[in-house]
Amino acid sequence: MKIVFSKHSLSRAKERNINKNALLKAVKYPDKVDRSNKDNNRFVVKKIYYNESLARDHLLMVICEKKNNILFIITMIDTSKITKYF
Repeated sequence: MKIVFSKHSLSRAKERNINKNALLKAVKYPDKVDRSNKDNNRFVVKKIYYNESLARDHLLMVICEKKNNILFIITMIDTSKITKYF
């Protein structure tokens, strides 16, 4: 499946010092996936990872949309509030 990153998702990743490989790893090997109640093609991929610069676990949430055989990465969220969102 082809994966396409939006400019917004790449901008957010750059702001948070997260590279494309980390986003791809989250999408390919998620810890949890939540589907949208309104659109079955839209979902949030969640991956817990260790943030080395902050020296603690973080939750990476990648918002995706699947159309035809293309996975669009819309945006991403990086948070330390794991229990709130996981």
